[in-house]
Amino acid sequence: MNKKIGVIFGGKSAEHEVSVESAKSMVNNLCLAGYKVVPIYIPQRGAWRKAAPETVSSGKVTGGKIEPSLEKGNFMLDGKPLKLDAVFPLIHGSTGEDGILQGFLELVGLPYVGSGVLASAAGMDKVLSKDVALKRGLPVLPHVEISSREKCSVTAGIKAARRLGLPLFVKPVQLGSSVGVTKVKAFKDLAGAVAFAFRFDSRVMIEKGVDRAREIVCGVLGSSLAAGSSVPGEVRPKGKHEFFDYDAKYLDNNGMDFLVPAPISAKTALKMREFSAEIFKALGCQGMARVDFLVNPKKENEFYFCEINTIPGFTSHSLYPVLWKNTGLDPVKLSDRLVKLAFERQRVRRGLETIRK
Repeated sequence: MNKKIGVIFGGKSAEHEVSVESAKSMVNNLCLAGYKVVPIYIPQRGAWRKAAPETVSSGKVTGGKIEPSLEKGNFMLDGKPLKLDAVFPLIHGSTGEDGILQGFLELVGLPYVGSGVLASAAGMDKVLSKDVALKRGLPVLPHVEISSREKCSVTAGIKAARRLGLPLFVKPVQLGSSVGVTKVKAFKDLAGAVAFAFRFDSRVMIEKGVDRAREIVCGVLGSSLAAGSSVPGEVRPKGKHEFFDYDAKYLDNNGMDFLVPAPISAKTALKMREFSAEIFKALGCQGMARVDFLVNPKKENEFYFCEINTIPGFTSHSLYPVLWKNTGLDPVKLSDRLVKLAFERQRVRRGLETIRK
């Protein structure tokens, strides 16, 4: 019997629309891989809903009400049991990529694709993931962290950030898709960039930038014990975009070029692939991730770990599936492999004792 896989998408984060686009592709991939797919839409307000694959593809999301159940299956659909075999979380950003949804799925007892609670939370936190990378010997750029809850922290942080020099990048600590990110080229714009980032998170990171940095990314696939990485790809923003911002990613169809494999030496490519797998395993990640690096445009062997994305996009033009397609794994086989990894992890966990005898 074909496995029934729930694809959870939407969510309450600022990346809601990106998640919907990712779900359109994933529902199609999993159907082609032979699974029975149950798309589950989480609106920004209101009850969870089941959506038929064809309605997801058209962008219309309607259907029966879905609620969790620990007694009559793992979910209820309009009051009737709906038993899923596994879940593919595709909510980017807060409440979906930060461990909150993963914790809920742990309570329900469902296998799910991707990293667990701790790795999801650590990967989502740009400061924490940089600290882990640094301890593992990966190069990172200096930064200053400030909190909106401490007024003295904001003033002192902005003052300290000026000593890092220009350019600076101001980022919400726990958000993705470049939401709330600003490139600061003049100190007079720093306070405004910080205020903008605080609209999306209570913690903000001001990071030393690499002027005109090359942006190179790697996909990672596997477990915290055995992970493989894709060929690197280079993102080249163009037109009005100085870096790979939200508009270049999702709104401007001509906002960037993506070169795969990246035009770098074999030695540098190998090192990036090794570093990508290393940070993936160091954080305890599972299933999938995309690792981003910033590269000195004048010296390619001078590069820095930027961030890790534990639920990368799966839209028609997202980087992660393109990286793996160019590494020899098409999107349908990639999606199938990710589901199989979820079942493998569940089998291992079921073999562990939970009660001391």
